[in-house]
Amino acid sequence: MTSIIAMHETHHKDKERILRCLRNGPRTCKEVADALKLSYLRTNHLIVDLAKQGLVYAHHCTLNATGSPINVWALPSSKTTPPLHSAIG
Repeated sequence: MTSIIAMHETHHKDKERILRCLRNGPRTCKEVADALKLSYLRTNHLIVDLAKQGLVYAHHCTLNATGSPINVWALPSSKTTPPLHSAIG
């Protein structure tokens, strides 16, 4: 049971770290993962969860080296963004 609680706390802390990272401006998932020293897959999963909660959105798309689209994630306007601790579930 303790490991489940620890996993939930880590999940919550990583989401907060992503939101703080995006305060510096829009970034791709890879840029966020590299900045926070997280795996790309974990970062992508957390960003998708944050997007479902309305805490981040795909600001625009860019193309990678092979021409595939990549989302550039950003925070919504600060007028509608709730405080971090109350928003992350």
